[in-house]
Amino acid sequence: MAFDDRERWEARYGRDTFEPERTPSEFLVAHAHLLHGRVLDVAAGSGRNALFLARCGLSVDAIDIAFAGLQRLRRTARAEGLSVRAVQADLDALPLPLERFDAIVNIRYLQRSLFGPMQRAVKPGGLIVFETFLIDQQTIGHPQHPEFLLQRGELRSAFRAFDLLEYEEGLFTSTGTRAFLARMLARRPDGPQD
Repeated sequence: MAFDDRERWEARYGRDTFEPERTPSEFLVAHAHLLHGRVLDVAAGSGRNALFLARCGLSVDAIDIAFAGLQRLRRTARAEGLSVRAVQADLDALPLPLERFDAIVNIRYLQRSLFGPMQRAVKPGGLIVFETFLIDQQTIGHPQHPEFLLQRGELRSAFRAFDLLEYEEGLFTSTGTRAFLARMLARRPDGPQD
């Protein structure tokens, strides 16, 4: 991610008036009972999903480029005695470890260069929970740039080596907000990945 992106997120999370979203992804909540062990939350922001998973008793590694967002996450986790390891890193530069995680969560973030590394970072039998915006989102709101929007069927194709346990695309309403999303729950098959 470019340096100016980091500055933008630092400024957003660092504002005194910033009110973090506290409600975890409904798609994640619906499938949290299937997760266990060590979970990676990619682009965790101020931690709404990481904190939810930690409250479910999971050990969570939360990665984000913005230190200010992770500080908010750390304060909450410390106050509640939750197991969250917050790591500030640029996901363009940080190699994900091989077969380290029992699950990986990617909510409302798109970095196509992570598709392969995420598949290799989850253990055989491990799960990936992925939810992000479709190209149709341009018609109703943010984001607008195609770099941050999936084409229809793109996520399914990118994870075709995985067992798709659930996959859906369309217009969803969550906490009063509408968004065009692709949502996927996928399991890494046993055996080596290409």
